[in-house]
Amino acid sequence: MSAPSSTISLHAWMVLISVGVLIFLLNIDYTAVNLTLVPIAEEINADLNSLQWLLSSYVLVWAAFVIPAGRLADFYGKRNALIAGLILFMAGSCLTGAGHSIEILILGRVLQGLGAAVFSAPAWAVIFTTAPPEKQGFVMGIILSFAGFGLAAGPSLAGLIIEEASWRWIFYINIPLGIIVIAILKLYAAKDILPVIKEKIDYIGAFLLSAGLCISVYGLNQIETWGIASITLWEVMIFGLLLLGLYILRDRTQKLRMIPSHLLKNKAYMAATVGEFFMAINFSMVLVLMGLYLQNTLHYSSYETGLIFISMTISMGLLSPIGGKMIDVFGIRGPMVFGALVTAVALGMLIFLKADSSLTYVITAMFLVGTGLGAYFTACNTAMMRAVPAEDLNVASGVYMMFMMVGNTLSIVLSTSFVVLFGRSYLVNISQAHGMMLTPDQHQTLAEVISKVEHSASQLKGFPSEQIPQLLSWVDQAFVHGLSLNMMFGCLCALAAAGLTVWGIGSMKVTTPQAHAPIAL
Repeated sequence: MSAPSSTISLHAWMVLISVGVLIFLLNIDYTAVNLTLVPIAEEINADLNSLQWLLSSYVLVWAAFVIPAGRLADFYGKRNALIAGLILFMAGSCLTGAGHSIEILILGRVLQGLGAAVFSAPAWAVIFTTAPPEKQGFVMGIILSFAGFGLAAGPSLAGLIIEEASWRWIFYINIPLGIIVIAILKLYAAKDILPVIKEKIDYIGAFLLSAGLCISVYGLNQIETWGIASITLWEVMIFGLLLLGLYILRDRTQKLRMIPSHLLKNKAYMAATVGEFFMAINFSMVLVLMGLYLQNTLHYSSYETGLIFISMTISMGLLSPIGGKMIDVFGIRGPMVFGALVTAVALGMLIFLKADSSLTYVITAMFLVGTGLGAYFTACNTAMMRAVPAEDLNVASGVYMMFMMVGNTLSIVLSTSFVVLFGRSYLVNISQAHGMMLTPDQHQTLAEVISKVEHSASQLKGFPSEQIPQLLSWVDQAFVHGLSLNMMFGCLCALAAAGLTVWGIGSMKVTTPQAHAPIAL
């Protein structure tokens, strides 16, 4: 390890750029898949409850395995973990692109999530340990600009690919990008100095943690199907929570704990980690629900929806390097509070969406969402890294990523379920208010329409033709009603993130090169 330096070598820049490309690839994939739900539904017969697992299975597996994967990076090296994870991710991309059933598609997404878990924690650690302390905010901003532009390119690129080729190429495009990243890492990333004596990984604890998370979130996903009063739902939820409880009890007895106890007692680290959880909920909620709103309610094509999403994602990409430089100069707390409050204002605007809202209103609100999230995420990632000692970076990144991915997963599962639940209630109430007498079969049909990815007249079989335009209008209103309630919850999440920042985060301004010495490359 060399002495701290204020400059970044060419080799270091190549490694940072390769990690940036990796994050760019991840974010293209995450946002692009959001726009594939409608075309996949047209090709493969599946409802919204099944298709949302293309999103949630990916982030759920990522969340469930990222902490054990962080420990593997400690033992086998960051570079090896990055390459191994990327190979798994590429294999999952091939399987998803080639799949012709919902089960194969979900399996491919699970493999992608496992690969992302393996390389994500060491990726963040590489970023932070490569940069001199006084340039960490700037470098984090540059790297997050890759994420922002990946988010920006994802929807528009997805729309273009769907329109000109097939949704399958959204997954195939990961292969050449992955090969480029592996080549750069092989050429420029230094080999890690591995520990002579490796501590034993607690595989039983890793299983309990991963299985507990997966089963608990699966139970939440089935609320819409089973009903909140279902005994099966509560049996599954209790079993998942029991596994998590067993993991906690077991971890306390281990010599090398999977989540070190001092991390949980670190005020600044926990404020950043839990705050990121709340803002991740907002990020995924806006991506999923606004994608459906633009396509189903406002009737824009996939390509047009992708272009509209640029108003949100480009502001994240442009703000990241600027926000990173501001962090180095002014500290961390101010940008985090600013980002959370701007996000709250933007989500407050989305509460008042209607079935015929103007495009100008939508774009303005989404631009503000991107501005708030861009400012918050850049500062929050830097805060998390500065709050922990260098030897804990891999596991600290893993815990942080787990919270973020659990937030993303819960957001996808709960927001889609709440739209359906609240939408069904709205449809029943509005039909009764207008004196429309419906048979039990018609009630069932109308309730099922709101759960579909795409709403069309062909789904309203059994209704008189003269009623269908009115019913479709009510379906749109019901969806917007559920969306508005979700955005209200998101606004509260953003305010909670702002409160956590005020409570736990100081300025964390680096005045001397002392936080983490960069790795010699």
